[in-house]
Amino acid sequence: MFISTYLNLIQANFKILVWLVLHPSAWRNHVSHIEPTLAPDFALADLTETDSWHHVELRRLRRIIFIVQPLWVGGLIGLLLLLISLMFGLVEFLSLVQSGAHFIELLQNPPELPNKIPIENLLLGVSYGMVLCLVGSIITSFTVSIAFGIVAGALGGLLTGILFGIAGTTSHIVGIWLGIFVISFAGSITASLHQTKEKRTLGRQIGSVFAGLIITAIVLFAGIILGTVFKLPFLVITVSSISVLVMATTVGLILSWRFKNWRLGLELGFLFGIMMALLMNITVPHAQVLGMAATVGLILGWRFKDSRFGLVLSLCFVSLMALLMSIIFHLVIGEQTIWLKRLLSGLTGGTVNAILFTVLFTLPYVYVLTKDAANVWAGVVAGILGSGGAYIGLAILINPNYSILLLVLSWVCVGLGLSYKLWLPLISYLPTTIWNLLLDLRQRRQPEPSIELLRRHSAFWDEHQWLPLWGLEQQLVTVHEYYPNATETAMTQLSVGRQSWAVQAAKIELDLDILGKCETIYDIAEVHTTLLSSDKLLGSVGEWLRSFRQMGQDIETALSQRDSASQQVMLKAVINHIKGLLVGDGKSNDMRRFREIALKWQNIVEQFINELLNTQDIRNPYTFGPPLNKKVHNVFAQRPDVTTGIEQLLQTSHCPPLLLYGQRRTGKTTLLMNMDTLLPSTFIMFFVDCQGPVAWARDHASFFYNLGRAIVGAEKNYPDLTFPPLDEDTLRDDPFTYFDKWLDKLEQATGDKILLLALDEFVVLDEAFNDKRLQPQAILGMFRHIIQFRPRFRLLFAGTHTFADLQHWAGYLINVKTVHISYLSENEARQLIEQPVKFFPLRYTPEASQRVLTVTHAHPALVQLLCGELVLLKNTQPINQRLQVEVDEVEAAIPDALKSGAFFFADIKQNQVDETGRAVLHFIASKGEGTLVSQADLQTQFTTDLEETLALLQQREIIEAVEGGYRFQIELVRRWFV
Repeated sequence: MFISTYLNLIQANFKILVWLVLHPSAWRNHVSHIEPTLAPDFALADLTETDSWHHVELRRLRRIIFIVQPLWVGGLIGLLLLLISLMFGLVEFLSLVQSGAHFIELLQNPPELPNKIPIENLLLGVSYGMVLCLVGSIITSFTVSIAFGIVAGALGGLLTGILFGIAGTTSHIVGIWLGIFVISFAGSITASLHQTKEKRTLGRQIGSVFAGLIITAIVLFAGIILGTVFKLPFLVITVSSISVLVMATTVGLILSWRFKNWRLGLELGFLFGIMMALLMNITVPHAQVLGMAATVGLILGWRFKDSRFGLVLSLCFVSLMALLMSIIFHLVIGEQTIWLKRLLSGLTGGTVNAILFTVLFTLPYVYVLTKDAANVWAGVVAGILGSGGAYIGLAILINPNYSILLLVLSWVCVGLGLSYKLWLPLISYLPTTIWNLLLDLRQRRQPEPSIELLRRHSAFWDEHQWLPLWGLEQQLVTVHEYYPNATETAMTQLSVGRQSWAVQAAKIELDLDILGKCETIYDIAEVHTTLLSSDKLLGSVGEWLRSFRQMGQDIETALSQRDSASQQVMLKAVINHIKGLLVGDGKSNDMRRFREIALKWQNIVEQFINELLNTQDIRNPYTFGPPLNKKVHNVFAQRPDVTTGIEQLLQTSHCPPLLLYGQRRTGKTTLLMNMDTLLPSTFIMFFVDCQGPVAWARDHASFFYNLGRAIVGAEKNYPDLTFPPLDEDTLRDDPFTYFDKWLDKLEQATGDKILLLALDEFVVLDEAFNDKRLQPQAILGMFRHIIQFRPRFRLLFAGTHTFADLQHWAGYLINVKTVHISYLSENEARQLIEQPVKFFPLRYTPEASQRVLTVTHAHPALVQLLCGELVLLKNTQPINQRLQVEVDEVEAAIPDALKSGAFFFADIKQNQVDETGRAVLHFIASKGEGTLVSQADLQTQFTTDLEETLALLQQREIIEAVEGGYRFQIELVRRWFV
């Protein structure tokens, strides 16, 4: 478990490094996910105890930076040094072979090859790199940026560890150049993360850089003076252990009084005592170094806006530096074992240089940004000059003869670090191209393209690659055929980067395919809404696409005209437009394809004009009777008021069971059959028809098997998911246990999506309960168990009865939320009447449209019935009268509608009301359209069971009570009972 966790953290560390170097937008998103108010270049000092400091992801991040990263850096340094040593040995072996030695003899009597990198050098490199990585990461993560700390710690530790491991010393001049390169590289990355466009004058930024450098020089000079002054008492008097103890105690008491915290005062006094004991025998230069360390601690306290913390840091830095100097002068320089010397040299050298290099960078960087004098880039430049300048200045003082070389190479390192976005893509182009080719080969071997493989393309994680990644556009086109939405999201991501050319090329290719697939004039009229390319695309390709888009819009406008004469005039203008496009050069492949599409469109439009001249029948889009599937039927009212209410209930964390309640033919089944296309992608919909095999089950095993089959059948709607199979024979032994285990597998296979189980006409299961084929306490208990203990499941029942009406159901499904579905809204009904499908040619006068609404009461099935009869009626009329419906024609179509819908009305009469109800309905119907029949008239006519009958008729939504009287809700139903 520990090893697995450690490996996961190493993987996370490498992923973060890749984000920072190649994919900065991913790092920005990650930081925004942690805390939206955090800047991507935030430092740990920017956090507060009350908001982000204790965030679980930040704790994980600190564990990675301060524990995991130094460990793997040290391990990688050791591994690389071993490989380099082996490589040196192999080169020497091959040189012996080339010098004339026989290969077989060398194998039989191998020569003594010197160890090119001794073990003590390896210890030096590993210890130096690990400590520099740790200390540098800690200081810069707190003061500069956590992103800077990650990159500088990993890269600086790795490069210097390898260098000093090979050289066997920590005083190599190349180490300074590597340090300058690393802080320039990390600083450039940090500056690129900061996306806020800060407007600062060039003079102000240059001035702030110099001000930061001056402040750094003052701090260092003040530290030197502080150390010199602090050392003077030691030059005059001899300090005894007792005097050190007295001085430390006094300091502790004073600090306790100052901060009103005895524990803190004693801790500071203890540190002061250790420091005093270590300082008794140091020289003035060493004391000056300690003075600079103390000053740095105070400056960092200023950065944290905490003077107490700054004082603690000063004492800690002085004590640490004193300890390191003591180790250096007593152990490293002393007569010790060579491996111990190298180990201690790596530990002390890595610590000292990490502190000096990072602090010299931090002081000007923090000053520039804190004063709001310049942007992040100015702070980075100031930091580079502060740290690199100090080290190079010291190197020039020691070796003045090489000053020009030192300066030139230093500026080269700065340039390389700051310009990594230019040269890194050149270095990475070949390996990333090979990677992309391997992905493409794997993609070709798949039965169908994978969106996951597309997302692994380097274009999605290497944002700095400015060289074109050939083949990307073809991959986008291929995957788009299977995953259009996901691919378009991916193209949106790429369109703002360096590979936007591939997105443009892919969109042009896809648009050509879309344009070429138009087979009817209605396809052409809608094609402008599906084109992907920008209408501002330049060049001849852009002109062609704009022309096709414009022609599609013109055809859409033409088809919306009320008379065929206007349509013909506008369509002929489109034909002239096409003919104008065809006059020109068409030699290139793209131009040839555009010309072929234009000719095809011309034929389609001309054919439609000929059809207009010989118009026969209006196509009838209406369907009365069976439920409508949106994937098959064009005419479908989406009922947004109902679907929105259901979706809001389903989104709640503790969703109760839902009941979609409504009378027959009001659209319950139609809504459920199309719910998967109406809900968000976070839902998976399982539609179960309880009038089918589920209700025919002879026992529990058969019931669960058919229920599982219905659930697995929904897999075709979710091609990216694979549902677990359900074996009927396995269910025979213990159906409830095995079905429950199968639901576990189903939840695992569907990730974190919400699972909606919709049971249509659930009341049919009552027949199985009454026949003793199924036990209600078992089946309904299982439903209740799913509701209570499977929080990702939602249960939706649909039917013409409430649970209160049913004996078995009421006790098991409590707290049910009922969603009532009934008539269409006026807008929905008018849409269904006047524009059931796009470009519907039939027009209604306002009076005719209102009459359809009145006689159907916006009942969805009856609107479909009557409007379908009107289409049939209009098709019998002369062409010049065919395209407009008058109010008298609505009346003429009603008798045929009553005949065609006889089974609907007969079901009301025979199955939904009893004999008394039928008599009451006949009596009310005889009074005429819209007539109110009073309670008194009904009581005179019917003396028994009247109240119960009226209540049932209202529940069935056949009649309604208005001002003390009763009337039919739907005029067509009244006419059936006349």
